[in-house]
Amino acid sequence: MKLNKQDKKMFSYLYHHYREPLTKIAKACRISRDQVEYRLKKYEKEGIIKKYLTIFNYSLLGYNEFVIVWLKIKNNKELIKKELKSMKKVITLGDEISSYDLFVDFVFKNKLDFEKEFYSFLKKHEADIIDYSIFTTSYGEFYPLKTFGFSDEEKIYVVSDLIKTIQLKNKDLEILKILEKNGRTKIIDIARKTGLSSELIVYKLKQFYKNKIILGVKIQFDIEKLGFYFGNLRIKLKNLDGKTRKELRTFCKQHKHINALFFGLGDYNCLIQVFYQNEEEFRKTIKDINKKFKNQIETSQIFLIENESEAKTLPI
Repeated sequence: MKLNKQDKKMFSYLYHHYREPLTKIAKACRISRDQVEYRLKKYEKEGIIKKYLTIFNYSLLGYNEFVIVWLKIKNNKELIKKELKSMKKVITLGDEISSYDLFVDFVFKNKLDFEKEFYSFLKKHEADIIDYSIFTTSYGEFYPLKTFGFSDEEKIYVVSDLIKTIQLKNKDLEILKILEKNGRTKIIDIARKTGLSSELIVYKLKQFYKNKIILGVKIQFDIEKLGFYFGNLRIKLKNLDGKTRKELRTFCKQHKHINALFFGLGDYNCLIQVFYQNEEEFRKTIKDINKKFKNQIETSQIFLIENESEAKTLPI
């Protein structure tokens, strides 16, 4: 899809603000309400918009392990992908076309749960999975799509941070599950599906945001149809102290082509996701990172990603 200026504004704004009224989106993007409605339907019909995502606070829900795994597969790749997609704890996965064959994002309650399920999966496919690498995150945040040029201040989603778990009632979980399937579900439809009043649904949604159970909303685009790609740079920093973490967060938040940042444990302790349209943008971003942190970086590795699956943001 060839993007014009208005398309870019819409994509950048909708990435984090799609639940807002069409009139507010129209005002922010400086187009008419009818144009917003028309473009939304067009993006959905053409498969540009894959899913309306609700971003949940995993730690509050008792899921404290956000783990990224890369798999090297000898045979039966599509069969393994199908099985991974059916697993509740898999948030998303896709093809990795450089050092491995697949990447998988998992969310588990704790390390023991991850080890039990993941190593059972490895055992089952030991003839086909010939290598793997694990990155256990301790902190992660997603940024707006700055490359599209939307200049207004937007939310940064902290998706992995250790905090106290809360207990939810059954009806609350029902609402969250509905919003996971489609973040644009109307209040009246949530009320009908749960048997609760619309007024109570509105109240509960306000409480979910107030208590940071729901962090926000965003759209999952089919970025390859837009002519864009994701790449990851996995880094081993010599010393991930408070000063370095702060410098990395400031740098990544401001960089035009950086979409996410994770700190973690293992052979590598930092992962940066790059959102780019061509090789030149990707190369320049990597050079910028290496130049800024050349004294802190011990080693690094590049991963190229494509064919990301439809995300499931609630592992319940």
